[in-house]
Amino acid sequence: MSHVIIGTAGHVDHGKTALIKALTGQDTDRLREEKERGISIELGFAPLKLPSGRQAGVVDVPGHERFIHNMLAGIGGIDLVLLVVDVSEGVMPQTREHLEIMDLLQIGSGIVVLTKTDLAEDEDWLDLVEEEVREALSGTFLAEAVCLRVSAQTGRGLAELVATIDKLTGEVSSRDHKAPLRLPVDRVFTVAGFGTIVTGTMLSGTVRPGMAVEILPVGRSVRVRQVQVHGKLLPEAMAGQRVAVNLPGLEKEALLRGSVVALPGSLTATYLLDVSMKLLPSAPKAVKNLTRVHVYLGTGRAVGRIALLDRDELKQGEEAPVQIRLERRLVAQRGDRVIIRSFSPMRTIGGGLVLAVGSEKHKRFKADILAKLKELEKGDPAEPLLQQIRRESVVARSELAKKAGMAPDLLAENLARLVEEGKIIDASGLLLDMSAVYGWEELIVEALENWHQNNHLLPGKSRAELRGALPKSVPQKIYDWLLTNLTEEGRIKTSHDVVALAIHTPEPTEREAVLIQNLAELYREGGFMPPTLQEAAEKSGVSEEQLGSYVAYLIWQGELVRLDNQLALHQLFFRQAKEELLSHFQTKQTLAASEFRVRLGSSRKFVLPLLETFDRLKWTRRQGDERVPWRLELAREEADSGD
Repeated sequence: MSHVIIGTAGHVDHGKTALIKALTGQDTDRLREEKERGISIELGFAPLKLPSGRQAGVVDVPGHERFIHNMLAGIGGIDLVLLVVDVSEGVMPQTREHLEIMDLLQIGSGIVVLTKTDLAEDEDWLDLVEEEVREALSGTFLAEAVCLRVSAQTGRGLAELVATIDKLTGEVSSRDHKAPLRLPVDRVFTVAGFGTIVTGTMLSGTVRPGMAVEILPVGRSVRVRQVQVHGKLLPEAMAGQRVAVNLPGLEKEALLRGSVVALPGSLTATYLLDVSMKLLPSAPKAVKNLTRVHVYLGTGRAVGRIALLDRDELKQGEEAPVQIRLERRLVAQRGDRVIIRSFSPMRTIGGGLVLAVGSEKHKRFKADILAKLKELEKGDPAEPLLQQIRRESVVARSELAKKAGMAPDLLAENLARLVEEGKIIDASGLLLDMSAVYGWEELIVEALENWHQNNHLLPGKSRAELRGALPKSVPQKIYDWLLTNLTEEGRIKTSHDVVALAIHTPEPTEREAVLIQNLAELYREGGFMPPTLQEAAEKSGVSEEQLGSYVAYLIWQGELVRLDNQLALHQLFFRQAKEELLSHFQTKQTLAASEFRVRLGSSRKFVLPLLETFDRLKWTRRQGDERVPWRLELAREEADSGD
């Protein structure tokens, strides 16, 4: 691992800043007030070159209880913590609170550093202090941590401390530089001639000059001008580094601590967080529903209320699913860790894991909501992908890639597993929830079943009308895909713009067969002067609506050819009209409607729709008031179906 972040923790005035100065040569207290009071107030930063060649960034946090919010802004992005304990004072209140915070954040690795050993009476005293510290660490992530005795004044133990830091940071898993950029802002300032500068610990991704970024929660977009790491201009910075980014054109006031620099569209600023919350055993009292608290996430903080989803009271030491309803938006992502402090008086009472970034308030005691949160709590990286796809039914793969917070290869691996398990479908870059697909397919099939029951003589329902069976939110691309899929499954069939169940064949009853045959004869007798639908209804005594289905049946059988909504021509006469058309263009280059009317012995009322049918078939093309030949070879080759 080439880049690591080391953080300090511990009670005020236990020697954290002096230790960092002894290790790095830099005083991380930069404010005049800090130097006057002799305590750290703000976060301090320094680089540490390790013997292995790894470049570590050091974050020195304040230890005073009044500045715990500053400590929380810096501790969340670290890979290894130095828990500092003054041997002359031992374990103090902020030692314990810092330890609880780090435990809740699940920081993976740490070293216990006993400082100011030059002030100790003897080694027996140091043994007693170490025993006290070990007792306080029992049951925490630092229970088995290395404990070193150090003096920033005399240099005792410093070499051993650096060697131990080097060894442990070499075992830390590398942060994902291929994932979307995420840089929580912990400091904002301006430089004359350059504009606004933000600093922070890169949690994921890569940032480089010229790159387009989004600033959340304000939602502003800008291009990066310069990138620095520990004061040096670089062509790029990667996850695991302390970074300063120059963002021109943005006023300092728009970029408060807690803002996040991110890949556009990859993160969400939200008022709602679904969290698996743990209440510390040391919390002064149980938490009741809608208790008001302070919430810390990354470098941001907000006031919010805790909605208990499966109980009326969360007792000390218990863990439960909750929804945190914030009074101002924080930028969050599944897998983030939050710290929760009581509203007043302020003290750390718990924390937890962000399971999902909410979009709506949950109702309490809802089995389906609790089941989803329980699945998310298992930590399967594919589960939040599945839940997002299920929530939206259709998600563009490109959009999911932005919001998943995963490297492309890891995202592809998890999506492939969901496809293999039959939970989603990848349809040309659109990810579909399989259960939604089943539902949509059934809506299509059910709509066709109803259509065939009421229109059994018709070959099928028009593609455009059938589209109305699905919710409007289903994209046209997905509708087309569903029809193709159902066709491949053998459940439906399509012909031109008509869709039908695969098992459907128009079949008249005995009485209908007689009426249909009579109707066919009526059209044959009509020749080039066929009846309109209204005239045919009057002559047959059948309603115009019912007669329309009979005509459609005859058209499907190929006995009639439709000219328009009211007119159809018997196929014998349509064939004859085609032959007359071909014969005409053997000697002439244009055809007038009046000429064709004479050739057929018909009337303008019927000839115009017939010529428009020829146009539709691309046999002819209208040119002014006449027709000219277009693709007559089609007329010679195609069957006389009129399609």
